[in-house]
Amino acid sequence: MTGNTDSVLLDTSVWIDALRGITSNIVATTQELLKDDRVLTCGPVIFEIKRGLRPSERNRIMPLFNALIRLPFDETVWDAAGDLDASLRKKGITIPPMDVIIAQVCLHHKVSLFTLDEHFRSVPGLKVFEP
Repeated sequence: MTGNTDSVLLDTSVWIDALRGITSNIVATTQELLKDDRVLTCGPVIFEIKRGLRPSERNRIMPLFNALIRLPFDETVWDAAGDLDASLRKKGITIPPMDVIIAQVCLHHKVSLFTLDEHFRSVPGLKVFEP
């Protein structure tokens, strides 16, 4: 860690890696961010997590997400996400729609995104968290 105390939104890709214990440094960084109370989430991440959980995992994992600060978003974020997607596609960059919304939530709230998905680096102005 760099000593930075800013909050960070964790993308679904990071949660999957951390919860499954796939990459030790991702697990350690996620644990450190949680310990320091720096982790944020948003509706689209919750959606992606819930749709991928096995029934046996729900009772164990969802309380963690319920304890996190969930960044809100309104019609202006939806509109801006549509504009962002259109501008990226005009440049030949295609990002999954849910990820465009996650990026726009981060841009709107001026928070960094911790992700394993390289396509987020194509989003102008998005701060990608570097552990």
